[in-house]
Amino acid sequence: MAEISKSVVHLTMRFGSEELAIGTGFVYKKDDRFYIVTAWHNVTGRHPDTFKPNKNVAIPDNVVVNFCFLLGENGMGRMAISLPLYNDERACFYIHPENWPRVNVVAIPFDPYVAHPIAGYTGDGKEINFSIPLFNEVGNGLQTSISPIQDHLVRRGEIVEKWFKSVDVTEELFIPGYPQNVHDMHVQPVWKRATIASSVQMKWNRQKKFLVDSASKSGMSGAPVLYYNPRGSISMHGTTFQLGGEVSILAGVYVGRVGVTNEKDPQIGIVWHSDVIDEIIEGARYEEHPDRLEILLKDFEKVVEEVLVTSSKEGLENINNPDLPSRYYVQREILKKIEGRASPEKVLDTLLDVAKRYTGPFAESE
Repeated sequence: MAEISKSVVHLTMRFGSEELAIGTGFVYKKDDRFYIVTAWHNVTGRHPDTFKPNKNVAIPDNVVVNFCFLLGENGMGRMAISLPLYNDERACFYIHPENWPRVNVVAIPFDPYVAHPIAGYTGDGKEINFSIPLFNEVGNGLQTSISPIQDHLVRRGEIVEKWFKSVDVTEELFIPGYPQNVHDMHVQPVWKRATIASSVQMKWNRQKKFLVDSASKSGMSGAPVLYYNPRGSISMHGTTFQLGGEVSILAGVYVGRVGVTNEKDPQIGIVWHSDVIDEIIEGARYEEHPDRLEILLKDFEKVVEEVLVTSSKEGLENINNPDLPSRYYVQREILKKIEGRASPEKVLDTLLDVAKRYTGPFAESE
């Protein structure tokens, strides 16, 4: 098997013990701390752009992470533990410090050296009720451990940098994950092929993401997107580097398809550049508690009024004029101020409602 598959984890989002959705993630290590990297919409149960809840009424409050654990040098198995997604004050995962337009990636910090609740059932159907650390002494000099994705990536920074600068459309990547929850008894990820469909260097809509052409399915959101070669070969600008053994470069995080409707599916996926992972971890900013994830109306209207104070009387008239684009410029400004804590539609509706009632003060006309 591809060694990097050991870093890919199967995710089951739950409310209590009720299963809500399936996703993919991977183990990431930075500065000796461990994280599960996955998609924002997996752990919030909301669409990243419209902010609408998914088809389930409940919002997940915990996630079952099915790890590949290593036993000594050659042993291997799977262990599922439950991690909380929220406490009384806030979420238990990091989001990007600049979260509008929303970066649909999160990092869930966890400590593999402390005991976590096992998620599963005994042979007679009873829920397992004990905890265990992932790094654990099991006797006879053996210890269980887990494998962060960095253990399997190309370590030569100059080669990775050159690859990112040279990789182009039509080149091939891979997405290991759990499409439609497909996996075997060992919970191995299924590897899907993806072709780069937009410039990695130019970004997409000025954000650190790019598109891939892939027949991806639900259950893959949060998966790593990889350059992978089992024979150690990397070709760039006509030059081939031979590194020996299998090689992997983490290109980014797959977060789902774009342009899907009831009538069509262009099979185009969104990949956030791997740079955002370290930005999220270094920012160490927790998401809001689900009860406060969507901004309260009174706070919302206050932000709108603060924006309107900076408008002239003519500017307000332009906002109220449906034939002019002014309202959409202000809508984007408000979305940035509230950091996406409401849907764009709600922002526009509230803006127009407050603007119709607003009587001043005004800024001076230029």
